[in-house]
Amino acid sequence: MKVKREIDPHHRQIQGVLRTVGPMILGVGLLFTAVGFFSFFQAFGSFEPPRYFWCAFIGLPLTGLGVLLSKLGYLGAIARYALGEMAPVQRDTFNVLAEETQPGVETLAHAVGRGFAAGAGTGGFVTADDNQESSACPRCGVGNHASARFCNQCGTSLGSKTCTGCGQSQPVEAQFCDQCGIRLA
Repeated sequence: MKVKREIDPHHRQIQGVLRTVGPMILGVGLLFTAVGFFSFFQAFGSFEPPRYFWCAFIGLPLTGLGVLLSKLGYLGAIARYALGEMAPVQRDTFNVLAEETQPGVETLAHAVGRGFAAGAGTGGFVTADDNQESSACPRCGVGNHASARFCNQCGTSLGSKTCTGCGQSQPVEAQFCDQCGIRLA
C-alpha cells in the first residue's frame, strides 16, 4: 500500500485552523460591515451623523481577511474539485484530437521519412539545392552538390585532375588521360 507523504507534517492542523478561524473572522467582519452601513443609511433621514459608521472601517478589512483565510483553508478541496471536473473533458478533447489528426500526422511522418531516405546519400538531409545535378565522389560514392569542390563525406577533391604526362585537365573520375593515355594518380 502506497503511503501518501505530505510536505509539511502540520499541514492538516494548519488547514483545520484556517477552516475554523477564516469563517469566524468573515462572520465578524460581515457583522461589523452591516452595522456600519446600517448606521450610515439610517442617518440619511436626520441631521445627526452616523454613530456606528466606524464599524464599516473595521468590518471591511476583517471581511477581506476572513475570505482570504477561508480560501487558503479550502484551496486544496477547491482545486481537487476543479480538477475532477476538468480532467475528463481534457482527456476526451485530447483523445478526439488524436483520432482526428492521426491521418495527417501519419502523412507528415511518411513525407519526412521519404525526405530522409532521398537525402541518405548526402548525409541524410535534403535541401533546396539537392534538386541540382549532383556528382558522386570517386572515392566513397556519396552524392555531392554539383557546385561542391570537396566531398561532404570523405573530403576528396571533386574538381578536375591534371595529367602529369601532358598537363591536360581530366575529370576526377578518369583513370587514364584521354590525350596521352597515362594512368592518372
